[in-house]
Amino acid sequence: MSRSATLEAVMPQYLAARRDAQRRDRRVLLVTLLLATACILGAGFVLTPINTLRRERQLALDPETLRGLPPSLELASKLGPVRALVIDIAFIRYERLKEQGKNYEAYQLASLLSRLQPRFAGVWAYNAWNMAYNISVAYYNPEARWKWVTNGIRELRDGGIRYNPRDIALYKELGYIYWHKIADFLDDEHMSYKRALAVEMERVLGAPPIALSTREYIESFRPLADAPEDLEGFLAADPEVGALARELSGLGLTPDEVLLDFVARHLRPEQRFAGQRVEPGAEGDAELKAKRLALLNDPQRRPVVDRLLAAVRADVLRHGMSLDPKWMFSLMEKFGPLDWRAAWAHALYWSTLGDMRTEGKLNLNPSDQMNTIRFIFFALKYGVTRGRMLLIPNFDKPFESYIDFMPDTRYIPYLFDAYLEFGKKVFGDDPNFQEGTPGKNYRTGFFNWLEESVGNLYREGTEESLALARKYYDHLRVHNTHPDGRTQERYMMPLKDFVFGQIKEELATYKQTEVIIRGFLDAGLDKIASGDRTGAEGDFAAARECYTYYMSDKLTDINDRRRLQSFELTVAEQVVGYLTDTRRHPLMKMWLWDRLDLRLRQFAWDVVQPYLVELCARHEPPLDIARAFPEPPGMEEFRLEEVYQRFRENPTRELGEKK
Repeated sequence: MSRSATLEAVMPQYLAARRDAQRRDRRVLLVTLLLATACILGAGFVLTPINTLRRERQLALDPETLRGLPPSLELASKLGPVRALVIDIAFIRYERLKEQGKNYEAYQLASLLSRLQPRFAGVWAYNAWNMAYNISVAYYNPEARWKWVTNGIRELRDGGIRYNPRDIALYKELGYIYWHKIADFLDDEHMSYKRALAVEMERVLGAPPIALSTREYIESFRPLADAPEDLEGFLAADPEVGALARELSGLGLTPDEVLLDFVARHLRPEQRFAGQRVEPGAEGDAELKAKRLALLNDPQRRPVVDRLLAAVRADVLRHGMSLDPKWMFSLMEKFGPLDWRAAWAHALYWSTLGDMRTEGKLNLNPSDQMNTIRFIFFALKYGVTRGRMLLIPNFDKPFESYIDFMPDTRYIPYLFDAYLEFGKKVFGDDPNFQEGTPGKNYRTGFFNWLEESVGNLYREGTEESLALARKYYDHLRVHNTHPDGRTQERYMMPLKDFVFGQIKEELATYKQTEVIIRGFLDAGLDKIASGDRTGAEGDFAAARECYTYYMSDKLTDINDRRRLQSFELTVAEQVVGYLTDTRRHPLMKMWLWDRLDLRLRQFAWDVVQPYLVELCARHEPPLDIARAFPEPPGMEEFRLEEVYQRFRENPTRELGEKK
């Protein structure tokens, strides 16, 4: 067969195969198009949840978070690839300005760097640390230092955390600044920082309420937590509050920081002592002040005033300090009667908020999580050791305010529960985790603190505190054991011997014994002045216990060289020292004098009366001594007692001097 004939025979088969192939290609193409269409439609359905997940995991800028940003932040999205070069140049310039001491220029450049890369948490943390620590210590006056510390706080609070709400490192850094820089004692001006923060918060929240119980104190904050978030809308919706706000605005008290400042200055619990002061001359517009006070003190409008103040305070907290009143109240219900004037309470706020907001985050740094929770423990420890604040604010010169701190054992149960709760949260999955302990990394600190707390609760001496002391002592016996599970020997002794065992080791010398005893007495007098008579009784009981122990083997000292004078005279001496101590504010001395037992006032009167006369005369405004420090009744008869004659021989002898 010829070639042409062969081609003619094969051609129909080839054409048929080609047509079949074309049909298959069209079917494949059709199916592919259908699948592509289905995939595109499916992607459209899952786009919203994917974007939500990206925002939750902080993998993309959240438009809701960035809504209303200043125009400068738009650089972050418009510079494109040039942004990296601009950041490098700006950072080099920033370091040079810092080395040259041009701190304000460096501050402006640091703000630009933060806004060029708002999602890079490390930049916010670095800038905040530099302001609060490095730049602040370059100044020598408290005002300048405090300004830079607060600049660092705002950098994290109002910038970094706002744009990175699920980055736990930023909460850790902010909690650290509050705890370490302000609440602790590292900085030379730490007391100035404490005064400034306390006055700032009291200006917003007002003076602490006079509460008869912990529950009553916590409930006093509830109106702020329940206050509406839209202040303008609330004033429009509540006709009574709106009318009062307009009346006050007509008198110059707008519903913002201006109103709160006036209330903090003039509507205070200390006004119950106003009758003890010599009335000064008229200051400023007395008539305007009288009209303002008449509105705010009108008993018929008291509920309306309270609603207005709660709404304004909540609004200033939210928008002026980035604090959520609802979260603040929830912490008070969980951790006790927090004093928001104290830095440790703010460290607690930001640490717990960071732990809550980063719950369930997949890429959470375990070290940052552990340290953030550690600041919760540190903050509550400050509540135990320095949780009761005595503040007499000077709103015009905050750094000259009087401030002092005393222990508050009410926080011990809250810290105990926090250790066990958060310790289990972090280390509960560890196969070696033991119930009743906070896990391996917190264990040593927990048990050391618990031993101290057992002693503090026992010395307080109330029925409730003794029950807690026994409960925690039993916890130590069961859970702080030897590696083989045996109870440690020091926990086998009776509770009383355990508590005073460590103190008794220091009661070997005359001088050290007096220092310890007088330390307890001084703490007790502070508590009497602040109205905590129950706590004062515990301190006085501990002082007497130390006195009795020391004197138990000194009664046969025939030379009378190491024997202490009577306990009553020791207490009387301490009262004299307290009333003449220049560190104590006159108002505290007035409180103590008003609440002190009659016999102690009789002991002290003749010694301190000349000092008190001078104190009242020099005070601004002057004090009327007859009302501020009235002479105790029965002085003529008391002066004839033999014990008073011995006291008068030397009422202010030096500590440790031999008799």
